[in-house]
Amino acid sequence: YTREDQGSEGEGALSLSPGNIVNGKMDYKSSTYITWYKYEESPEIKIFNGDILFCKTGSTVGKVSVVDNLPYKATINPQLVVLKEIKVNSKFLAYTLATFKIQLLVKGLAGVGSVPNISQAKLNEIKVAIPTQSEQSRIVSILDQFEASIANLEAQLKEREKQYEYYRNQLLTFE
Repeated sequence: YTREDQGSEGEGALSLSPGNIVNGKMDYKSSTYITWYKYEESPEIKIFNGDILFCKTGSTVGKVSVVDNLPYKATINPQLVVLKEIKVNSKFLAYTLATFKIQLLVKGLAGVGSVPNISQAKLNEIKVAIPTQSEQSRIVSILDQFEASIANLEAQLKEREKQYEYYRNQLLTFE
């Protein structure tokens, strides 16, 4: 994008980048914007809930997330590729693309230049086993439960750290 393509909140569309993918989830807090004109210029990369974003360039190559809770009209910057109109469960495919095996394959296909890059043609070479829809749903349900458990444990850990700091400060204040 050029400087003329840049917009601001309320005056343009979100321009999603690898930075918007945090721990496999979409985070829209640090988004940039592009003008409505630039947004309308490329309708094939307009982003909708259920699309999958995949990082194809740079140190974040292979980062992946399903778009959900999109707060505003959005598009992607050139470091990302969007997988649209997916004929399988989007979350299943995103979980699959994030597996160690697929990530290792992606890193190998991206090469080791100064800026790793995986082309659309090389992405198309990646084969993924696709079970039945019911099996995909079952797998997603299990993995979602694990993610929820992890999020709960992380929240508990933060609370324990706050408790520790409080008691440490109380114990070491010799008043």
